[in-house]
Amino acid sequence: MSKNSENSELFLPLSLEELDELDDFLMSDDMSDETMALEALDGYLTAIVSGPIILKPSEWLSGIWGPSEQGRPAFKTKAQAQRILELILRHMNSIIWVLQDNPDAYEPMVDIRLYKSQEYVDAEMWAYGYMRGVELCRAQWQPLFDDPHGLIVLRPIRLHVTGDLTSEEKMLTQTPIQRKELAKQIPASVAWIYRYWLPYRQATAERTIVTTFQRDHPKIGRNDPCPCGSGKKYKKCCGITGILH
Repeated sequence: MSKNSENSELFLPLSLEELDELDDFLMSDDMSDETMALEALDGYLTAIVSGPIILKPSEWLSGIWGPSEQGRPAFKTKAQAQRILELILRHMNSIIWVLQDNPDAYEPMVDIRLYKSQEYVDAEMWAYGYMRGVELCRAQWQPLFDDPHGLIVLRPIRLHVTGDLTSEEKMLTQTPIQRKELAKQIPASVAWIYRYWLPYRQATAERTIVTTFQRDHPKIGRNDPCPCGSGKKYKKCCGITGILH
């Protein structure tokens, strides 16, 4: 299989069987109690790809397994590790694809709970994962928390997981019906937040490109010939001012 083929496969959405495969791994006895369930992972990845900055896998991958080093998975084989990482990245890419194509079409992964013979949507695990994703770069998210409308939009997510709720807020989450109504508001919140941070993400990406471009050029030593072509050493020419002639 060519490298291009492998890369293109990373953009294929997970099938139901593959979602079950990933869920089975996350919930297996080999994993710690701190490992995210599939619904929490979906919220976690959604916050990461729709937030203010672009994070590297090295900055978020370990958070899936939990806050402690003991939670890291002991993969049985290298092939298993590659397979699980592939499934996670493909699911992440599918979220990106939906948000870029039409943020209003986004649907979170939620649980279905049975209460008094009635089925209710429960987004607690999804919201837990989302807020964990926010905490990865909480300082960069601060403008949204400072925005009164931003706080209103975030409220359906935050109410599911925040322990320091006011007495009035606690009254909004006491029954399955109330939690179902909050869960119904989450897709609109995700779409709004994605659009809110879009200019920030674009600016960050541009700065990353500039930084990468600058680092592609070899560093000039003080005693190297000046790149301006003067024939002098860099330290006696452009190195004095830091500006090329």
